[in-house]
Amino acid sequence: MSRVLRWTLVVCCICAAIALGAAAWYRLSQPTVLTVAVGPADFDDAALISAFARKFVAGGSPVRLSIVPTSGPADALERLKKGEAQLAVVRSDGSGSEQAQAVALLHTDPVVIVAPEKTGIESFGDLKGKTIGVVGPPGANDSLVRTLRQHYRAPGETKMLAATPFEVSTAVRTRAVDALLFVVPTTRGVKLGESWASVRSASRRKLAFVSLDEAEALAASNPAYEAGEIEAGQFGGSPSLPEESVTTIQVATYLVANRNVSADAITALARTLFQERQAVSGEAPIANLIKAASTEKDAVYPLHPGAKVYYAGEETSLMERYGDWLFYGPMLLGALGSGLLVVLRFLGFREDRDQTALLARIREVISSIKEAQTLADLDAIRASVDSAVERLAESAARGEFDEQRTAVLSLAINYIDHLLAERRALLSGDRVSSPRPPQVHHVAA
Repeated sequence: MSRVLRWTLVVCCICAAIALGAAAWYRLSQPTVLTVAVGPADFDDAALISAFARKFVAGGSPVRLSIVPTSGPADALERLKKGEAQLAVVRSDGSGSEQAQAVALLHTDPVVIVAPEKTGIESFGDLKGKTIGVVGPPGANDSLVRTLRQHYRAPGETKMLAATPFEVSTAVRTRAVDALLFVVPTTRGVKLGESWASVRSASRRKLAFVSLDEAEALAASNPAYEAGEIEAGQFGGSPSLPEESVTTIQVATYLVANRNVSADAITALARTLFQERQAVSGEAPIANLIKAASTEKDAVYPLHPGAKVYYAGEETSLMERYGDWLFYGPMLLGALGSGLLVVLRFLGFREDRDQTALLARIREVISSIKEAQTLADLDAIRASVDSAVERLAESAARGEFDEQRTAVLSLAINYIDHLLAERRALLSGDRVSSPRPPQVHHVAA
């Protein structure tokens, strides 16, 4: 293979290695982008995730969020199951999936049921054969209503209502519904109070809270719910809303991840969520309610391994993560050095270049000796040969010669010595005895 072709091959390999290294570095240095299904757009959860997404970008977080809009928690879970999103904001009473694993508990909210005061509806059992108006995202409260009706043996109809005071008040005024059911974060207390006043004014009917007096038993038979209370004045004061504490159940909203998402990515996400929640709370107050997801084995959503690492404080340090490189690094560098020597030899940069140069010039040296006209010319040739021999002797001392090449060089040097002596005698006018065959002398090792 010609030297030009060798150089071309090596340069191409180097360029390819540099390109691959640059591509790998670029990929590793880019933040991890996780798609998250959440909705509807005008609800608190979508506002919360959007606020975090903006904060992650502004803060240079190693994790970024790309939002996949949905119609609600039920739709978000379906997107996760289908692989259309890596994360989803779902409720604890959703249909569930073995693919979904918890990252964080975003908030736990009370179930609110209200009915016109003069209808005599005081508990859920009184809604037997009645129509419940459900306010919330499509499908979000289906499981909740079904569970309540089964537990209290109160079958009836369900009517979906848009979360607007006009539609709700119209349904109450026209008696299209006998009660209203919705789930609302406690941080929405002020807005709920305003909506309550608007509905009451527009419907011209006073509304009362309906108690779930069997909340403890209901929660015991349905792990997706917890027993709780709506505290007096929780949704506003003057007058207090409600006037007295009301027994109810609570439903949790989780941020879950597909079980196949990298544990490192989820660890970074969990860490960043809790680091930035205070900063995000100014834009989305519901961020103050974020808590660690349950680590219990019987949790509604099992904990994602990446989140478990963060909650348990088991994140590895840089030394722990890259300590092996400190051990294997010298070996790798040694291997690279050996590879570099192979490449240099392939390109013709050999340690025996002095040997090769002298052997290649034998014909030229012999011709120069025969054509020399003066003793000075011979002295110059002698000096050049002596310099080469000195370098060869140093190489031989380092053990860089193989035995066969040493013999060839010794023969060549001995022959050159003979020619120099013969030519010198001829130029000096001395008679030269018949030439004797050159003897082989090995260069001292």
